Amino acid sequence: MEAKGSEWWSGETVAVVTGANRGIGLEICRQLADKGLIVIMTARKPQEELSSSAKQFLQEAAEMGRKNVIFHTLDIGQEQSVLDFVDWLKLHVGNIDILVNNAGIQTADVDWGFLKQNNIDVRTFLGTPNCGSGTSESHELAKECINNNYYGTKMLTNAILPLLRPSPYKARIVMVSSVAGMLYYLRDEELRKQLSEVEDLTEQKIDGVLNLFLEDLKSEKGMEKWPLKLPAYSTSKAALNAYTRLSASKLKAIACVNSVHPGFVRTDITESTGYLSAPEGAENVVRVALFPVGGPSGHNFLEGEDSEF
Repeated sequence: MEAKGSEWWSGETVAVVTGANRGIGLEICRQLADKGLIVIMTARKPQEELSSSAKQFLQEAAEMGRKNVIFHTLDIGQEQSVLDFVDWLKLHVGNIDILVNNAGIQTADVDWGFLKQNNIDVRTFLGTPNCGSGTSESHELAKECINNNYYGTKMLTNAILPLLRPSPYKARIVMVSSVAGMLYYLRDEELRKQLSEVEDLTEQKIDGVLNLFLEDLKSEKGMEKWPLKLPAYSTSKAALNAYTRLSASKLKAIACVNSVHPGFVRTDITESTGYLSAPEGAENVVRVALFPVGGPSGHNFLEGEDSEF
């Protein structure tokens, strides 16, 4: 691949984007495609059931004769869907250069009316650790959230690793995370320690933290250790951030792995109450995916700013 200046990518560079039916994921696809990359756009729903925005994006690409946008159904929460997708990649695409793990769900019941009545905006709610009123979480939905946001993302990433293109530019893996996944939301020092010490970090330790969370939630005991608001979502993203650091260490010879909080974006997860547009949030993710050669790995970015985990 020929690179010009800091632009290491070319028309042969392949990016896979998950959760691209709408919002940030769709805009990530649009921005990467506009830069000339081949974009594999994925979503849980089949193409005929995509959002009107996603359908329009694909239709416009087809009408313009752009062959660099390809759609494929992918549900990262279903093992067979992941295996089928990776088999398809091997057969029809081959190697990939960028994986943007954007797919994610939030399962807590948020009383947006309560927040509005008490003049609590989304930035204050999501960005303040002790602001937890107006939410509730069930064990079954919490388990679904963790299975999707952490285990589904990890399953897809591991399955795709053999397809990462060997390159002096290094492949890029971007975990779309959240400020809610920062370690200070965990209200227990030992838990923070388990997920923060990279030298001793293992997937088994991360699994242990997640299992303990689900046990505490089910028994309704010990929840004082966990994030006050959106506990399953926050814990799943804290685990994903830990997996980011672990993967960056393991894959340092072949890939740059970073996590990104795109900002408080007007999406379904925020009930369209964010202060950034989807294109603005996507820009924060794309910037990390296309960092110049020699850029950071194992870092966490909050709206484009390098941050602690």
